[in-house]
Amino acid sequence: SLGATFTMDMSMKASYRTTNVVSSFEENRTIAWHHKAGFIWRYDLEPVEGGTKVTESFDYRSWLGIALSFTKLPEQNRVAMTKTLDNLAHHLEASDS
Repeated sequence: SLGATFTMDMSMKASYRTTNVVSSFEENRTIAWHHKAGFIWRYDLEPVEGGTKVTESFDYRSWLGIALSFTKLPEQNRVAMTKTLDNLAHHLEASDS
């Protein structure tokens, strides 16, 4: 729900935990959240013939994101996002059989 908080265990060369706040929510359509650094993760769901199109996005427009945009992090994040969507598709396909 909008304003809900949750934590995630993360790992980028070292393990750490983030606390996130849901900043956008529309049931069965959109969920987005951010943490202290202001990065926004978002999933948009769109009904399509035969299923649902899932779009994942990541918004770096924050005080730290501007600095990180000059590193390899955006490309690494793009690769990780592709893997997440591939894993999601694999699990959904497996549950259909």
